[in-house]
Amino acid sequence: MNYNEEISDIQADLLDEMPSTYSKIKGTWLWELMKSFAIKISELLQLLTDTAGKLNVENLQGDELDYYVKQWTELTRKTAQRASGYITATGNGTIYSGTIVAADDIQFEVVSDVSVNGTAAVPIVAINAGASGNVESGRVTKLITSNANIKSIINPKPIEGGADAETDDALRERYYLRLSMPATSGNKAHYILWATECAGVGGAKATRDANVNNKVNLYICGNNGEMADSTTIKTVQNYIDPNKNGDGSGTAPIGAICEVFGAGTKAVNITGTVELDNTQSADSTLNCVKATITGYFSKINFKTTELSYAKLLNIAISCEGVSDITGFKINNGYKNLTCNETEIFILNNFNMDSY
Repeated sequence: MNYNEEISDIQADLLDEMPSTYSKIKGTWLWELMKSFAIKISELLQLLTDTAGKLNVENLQGDELDYYVKQWTELTRKTAQRASGYITATGNGTIYSGTIVAADDIQFEVVSDVSVNGTAAVPIVAINAGASGNVESGRVTKLITSNANIKSIINPKPIEGGADAETDDALRERYYLRLSMPATSGNKAHYILWATECAGVGGAKATRDANVNNKVNLYICGNNGEMADSTTIKTVQNYIDPNKNGDGSGTAPIGAICEVFGAGTKAVNITGTVELDNTQSADSTLNCVKATITGYFSKINFKTTELSYAKLLNIAISCEGVSDITGFKINNGYKNLTCNETEIFILNNFNMDSY
């Protein structure tokens, strides 16, 4: 809704309502008086326009979006989560709670005192919440807090579970999902909504188990449509059916068994040559194409089982810095790509050149 009017139009309307016995010439006392009224009325109309705009969830951001979504659906924004895992410490002595370790510039802290006699597993958690705390195995090797008794540290397994706070767009998407998929009595929609309530989950697919009548198999992907890590899978499992036996100790109704899996993957290999329009560097242009393709996968994963060649080429050409693309291939071909309903598209290899 737009209630805005020009101040001069409001003033003219006000003057038209006054008797013709009064002088309405510019500069007269009546003209000046109506100008003052028109200014304040214009401000009120602008406020009315702004207020009306807040009735549309697309216009809301931050706290206002949180309040609106919660009032209508009881959904709340997913907060950022800290990554966690274990390091193997080598030495003889005690590594204390609060000790700072790091993988390059990503810092973690030890969460409990651990006695080390040769080697010992030490629990750590990322100091800063967010996906940046997720690191591959073998990367946590720096002991920031000095400890002469500890000779070396390393994480034998990935540090996982870190997730960024839910964005406005992602929260709106869940809001629309809730409205479009009424969740009642543990139906399929309910399992999907339960999964997406968990931090780190960007999408889910619920299917009936082929062998067990009262079992639901739930497949999930990460916030950005990528493979879900083991920590996130465990979080969803514990939330819905922690014992995988339908005992009702989670959100799933009693008698309904649910097992959570990471989504299967359909590897996508992209090749081709980008003709630059010389407004961006070659590296920036190719990075834009790669990021745009990855972003597109995150939007379609679990929503469709077909990857359109034409649409993918179109979004690649629309990237900043691209004049044209030749020899564009998906998995060495020019056809659409399909996956199973429990699979997601993952960019496996991006090998595009530019000139």
